[in-house]
Amino acid sequence: MELDQLKEMWGDVATQKNSTSGEELQNLLRKKSKSPIAKMKRNLLLELIVVLVLYVATIAYYFIAYSGGMQWNAWLLLVIAVFFLFYYQRKYKLLNSMECVTCEVKSNLKTQLVTLEKYVRFYLLAGTALFPFAMIATGLIVFFYSPDITKDVADPSGKFVWIFTGILVLFSAVMTVPVYFINKWYVRKLYGQHVEKLKTIVEEMNED
Repeated sequence: MELDQLKEMWGDVATQKNSTSGEELQNLLRKKSKSPIAKMKRNLLLELIVVLVLYVATIAYYFIAYSGGMQWNAWLLLVIAVFFLFYYQRKYKLLNSMECVTCEVKSNLKTQLVTLEKYVRFYLLAGTALFPFAMIATGLIVFFYSPDITKDVADPSGKFVWIFTGILVLFSAVMTVPVYFINKWYVRKLYGQHVEKLKTIVEEMNED
């Protein structure tokens, strides 16, 4: 098996200091770790394309179909999109660096794995927290600025607005619970399981 060969070669490098074995070890480790890294990179790019298409279409719709305060929804989505683009760029850069075969292989991978785990954990928490925030913000924007709603509300600045806000906050809080578990499954499917495979490889290397 590749892992047995990897352990064997690692021992050869440590005891014999053979440069050829060292190069073969780097190539084998790169080949062994590339599969989960390649899958994460592919998932990241696919997710980026989907986000760009959906966000660009929605932002364009709000700018074209509405005027005035309703366009705040477009600006809100634009800020969220920029945040995600920055996050994707940082994670993609990290995944690229993890395929470096000229770096200190084992120590470098261990350090980068810690950073990658933090990125994945942040993505889970930020994605979950974003749901109630976006829901409440969008609901309030629609309530105050939608022509179809404001004309039917006699006093949108009075008592009813507090009732509406309270219901909106309560509903968002309740819905955040299932969203968290769905998001947890989603993040693990795209990234978490591949990080675990990569950790297993590095830990099994350390046994020798």
